[in-house]
Amino acid sequence: MDAAKRILVATDGSAGADRAVTFGSELAIGLNARLTIVTVSDIRGNADLERFSRTEGTTLGDVMEAEAQAILGRACAAARAKGAEIDKTEALTGDATELILEAANQVRPLLVAVGKRGRGRLEGLLLGSVSQKLISLSRCPVIVVP
Repeated sequence: MDAAKRILVATDGSAGADRAVTFGSELAIGLNARLTIVTVSDIRGNADLERFSRTEGTTLGDVMEAEAQAILGRACAAARAKGAEIDKTEALTGDATELILEAANQVRPLLVAVGKRGRGRLEGLLLGSVSQKLISLSRCPVIVVP
């Protein structure tokens, strides 16, 4: 297998991201490529996780890391069940678009696969979705899986 052939899949554990993992896995098998799977946590807007960390007496960072590892574990299990080979996984914290683009620049994948988020039309226009930003800014092809 050519070590340079990779597909980058970004997942947040949502149903759409699960479909992107499945799609990326099947594509990787067909192209004889390896998967790199990343998940990005954003510390902003995680009020539920903050409350949980206080209740459990742990840090927000520890809770976020545990959640990220669980997301990566489920994605890896799904990819392996399809028969895909996983080259690397990574849990990142910060702006999703920025960090996925950085990962793509490091990995140099054939393409990036992401799920489509179910945002409302107004919110998507005002804030822009991660998938829309990736399509606009990526140096490699981006496939948005519905």
